[in-house]
Amino acid sequence: MKALQPLGEKYKIFWNLRIERHPGSYDSYSELVNDAIASSPTETMVFLNDRVIPKVSDVEHMLTLLDQGYAAASKWSVAYIAYTKELIREIGWWDERYIGGGFEDDDFVLKLRLHDLAYYESEEGEYDQSWKSPLRPDGGDKCAKSEPWFRSKWRYSDTEVRRVIPDADYKKYEGNLGERNLEIKNSWKDWSHSKIGIMFAERMITHRGGESRTHHFRYPNGFEFRQVTSDF
Repeated sequence: MKALQPLGEKYKIFWNLRIERHPGSYDSYSELVNDAIASSPTETMVFLNDRVIPKVSDVEHMLTLLDQGYAAASKWSVAYIAYTKELIREIGWWDERYIGGGFEDDDFVLKLRLHDLAYYESEEGEYDQSWKSPLRPDGGDKCAKSEPWFRSKWRYSDTEVRRVIPDADYKKYEGNLGERNLEIKNSWKDWSHSKIGIMFAERMITHRGGESRTHHFRYPNGFEFRQVTSDF
C-alpha cells in the first residue's frame, strides 16, 4: 500500500486489509469481497486484488469516473475496481455460491446490465500474472464448482440472457450497508454510456489479460448487446 500513501494527502482513507482481517482462505471470491464491503466504514470503496500493482493515478481516475456517473469503474476488471455501497444496495451482494472463485465477475457485470447502469471496464492498470495466491479453497480450481452454478443461474437464448435463480439474501451482513444514498443513485448514467473492454485486446496479445465480461451478452458483431432479464 506504500504506492498509494500519497492519496492520504487528498482523501480520508480507511485501509481495510484482508490479510489482517481474515488471514485464511474464503470459500469464494465473492465472500472475500462481501466481507470487505461489510467491514468498510466508507461509502466509496476501491478494491485491489493482491496481484495488482497500484498507482495513485489509477485510483484517482476511477474515483473521477464514479463522479462522472459510472456505477463502477475498473482498471483490471473486477480485480482493480471502484464503486460505492449504494451500488450494492441497488444490485445486491456478490453471489457467494460461486465456490472456489470464477464467474462471479461475469455475474456482477450481468447485474450491472440488468439494472441498466454504466460501467467503465478496462485493463489499463498493471497486474502480476506470474503467481496466484496460495489462500484458495480446495476443489475450486479451473472453475470446477463455479461454472456449473453460473450455467444454472443464467439461461441463454438468441435474444436475451435471463436470470432464473434469484440472488441470495445474506442476513449475516444485515445492517452493514447503511441507508440508501439517492444522490449517488440519481447520478448514475445508464448502460448505453458504458465503456467496455478498454485495453483488453492489447493485453490478450501479450497473454497478460482476459476477455471482457460482457461477452456473455454481446452479439457476434461485437457492438450490440442482448437483453439481460430476470424472473425475479
